[in-house]
Amino acid sequence: MTTLGIELSDVGISCVQLKEDGNSASVKLGVQSDHFPAYALAANGTYVFGAKAQSVSRIYPRRVCSEFLDNISFQTLKLDGAAGRITYSQLAHKFVGELVTRIRVHCDEIDRIIVAVPGNYLESDEKSEERLGLLLAILQDYDLPLAGIIDLAAASLYSDGLGTVPEGDSVFHVDLLLHATNITVFNKRAGLQRVYFSHQPQRGFAKMLERFSGALANRFLKHTAFDITEDRQIEQAFHAQTNDMLFNLGQIEEASIEVTTKDISRHMSITRDSVSLDLAPQVKLLTQTLLRAINDFGRESSRVQIILSHRAAAVHGLKESIQAQDVGHVRELPVESAAFGAANLGKNWAVCENVETVRVETGIAQPNLMNDGSDEARFSLCSISLIKKGKSLAPSHIVCDGLAYELVEDGFIIGLGESERFHLVVDRHGLGEPGELARLVKKNERWVLVEKSSESVDVDSLSGVRAGDEIEVTIRGRRKKLLLIHCMQ
Repeated sequence: MTTLGIELSDVGISCVQLKEDGNSASVKLGVQSDHFPAYALAANGTYVFGAKAQSVSRIYPRRVCSEFLDNISFQTLKLDGAAGRITYSQLAHKFVGELVTRIRVHCDEIDRIIVAVPGNYLESDEKSEERLGLLLAILQDYDLPLAGIIDLAAASLYSDGLGTVPEGDSVFHVDLLLHATNITVFNKRAGLQRVYFSHQPQRGFAKMLERFSGALANRFLKHTAFDITEDRQIEQAFHAQTNDMLFNLGQIEEASIEVTTKDISRHMSITRDSVSLDLAPQVKLLTQTLLRAINDFGRESSRVQIILSHRAAAVHGLKESIQAQDVGHVRELPVESAAFGAANLGKNWAVCENVETVRVETGIAQPNLMNDGSDEARFSLCSISLIKKGKSLAPSHIVCDGLAYELVEDGFIIGLGESERFHLVVDRHGLGEPGELARLVKKNERWVLVEKSSESVDVDSLSGVRAGDEIEVTIRGRRKKLLLIHCMQ
């Protein structure tokens, strides 16, 4: 049985395929990316979607639309290049059709689909009900095996593992979408109960990128005496570079912007400190919005956890700004958290015969997952897979949570729960008696990954594992990656 989780974020749709054995894989939705941005380009009466439409959004602004998922409705709009007027819901219908086509290229068989939607689809008001109803009708038109709809923030937190949130804590999830910022508040009581949701329009990634790009364009003009707005194609190329920079500069100290014309190439270096100054007004606004929510819904008797989606965490300075307020523990989620969480949460849900009976969840009811400490019960919640990224070097260490552990030749044991037998413990709590999950064994001068001391993981054991490979462990819906590395002596 295969379950597909879909993360309906207009910044980029992502999908994760979850197999019955617990192994998961991202579905490649683009040529150079796993994600599918919600952009539509009208061209000669037809429509182009995704990265191609996004790449010309500055060149042909009147032919490109990116609001149809955030504002899915019967409201009409006129795009240059279209045959006539079209509603946001019709544009969303065509977009979902393209999404389904791309999914089916890589997924031969799907038994059920769980869709994680932004919280503004699940509000108890007329506009939200219309938005959700239109989405369900679109999904039904494409004859998809829909099993449920889940709040995107709840699915993301489920992916991270509810065991990481102590009972009674208040959880504030912050997500940056294309045209809005969403703040969702949950109380941890035998699961997650959604107690507050705030949709902040005009505070999304698009508006932030527009202001950031404008600031860099002015700086580029002063630095090179060249105005990038004189040519739309140059402006689009400049905009694409600032887009990548906004998402990635937090990981490096300095980046460079290059503009090439027929006669000359111009460069400008950008440091993290200068980006912090450019983004400071937007970061301050987001921090203030979150603080108001914490003030209103953070309970004095409970601790506060602030969880940033990977999109929000990518905004340079936002995490540091929130940490500086000292209002609670701040952490960030990995890419595709909502897609993986949706698939894992709904892997046993029944497919609905019609959209009127589809299961819709704003939170998570968490039953007692572990009634005994038997191996069968314990390992039904765990899975392990090998992601081959290495080349030729043999591994000497394995990295978990920032710590490197040296491999021992007589068998390196990876375990669950505290035990002196284990060289590495991936989860210390909540799974009954300690048990071995997997081990790395050296055979014929090659390291081989073996699950539960006997059953080989889904990998060609003859090739062994290499430095750079990753071991992905899934425990109670939470993913943890272990990195194999080679340390020079």
